[in-house]
Amino acid sequence: MAHLRFVGLLAIIILIAQIPTIHQLMVWDRTDILAGQWWRIVTGNLTHTNGIHLAMNLAGLVVLAFIHREYYGSRSLIPMIWVMMAVIGAVMFVSPFDWYAGLSGVLHGLFVWGVVRDIQNKMPLGWVMLAGVIVKLGYEAYTGGDAMTADLIEAGVAYQAHSAGACIGLVFALVWKEGPNKSKERS
Repeated sequence: MAHLRFVGLLAIIILIAQIPTIHQLMVWDRTDILAGQWWRIVTGNLTHTNGIHLAMNLAGLVVLAFIHREYYGSRSLIPMIWVMMAVIGAVMFVSPFDWYAGLSGVLHGLFVWGVVRDIQNKMPLGWVMLAGVIVKLGYEAYTGGDAMTADLIEAGVAYQAHSAGACIGLVFALVWKEGPNKSKERS
């Protein structure tokens, strides 16, 4: 259950990151990063555009922590999330965005990692879920993201972050050899 403690801690950090003065120091901002505030590459993933965006991402984190709980251990989850946040933050430099906030790229990565683990464990629904996320990512790349979601979060959908997270999740699933039983840690 160590992963639940980590997810809880992550949720608390995300909530703290919404405090306006802290938010201003953490959000991914191209100009500030180029001026030397490199931490924003990672911390921008912990900030959100509004309460709806925050609620959507926290709900996604809770759902993923539940549906793939047998695969998560803090020894795999912590480095995976840190790498995802760093890669997503770096990828955002090739996007048209000058400002970015949100955990959805990491959530896409965790989802892909989990469904590939499902496939590796011979769960047929894993293939359906993987196909679904591939279609979703393709749709977002083709359309630039869902307009309704953009209205809700009051920002453009950063599909580049979603794709980057999904790719990192796939790489971790194919490279990280920790199995379901090994990922369980003592409480």
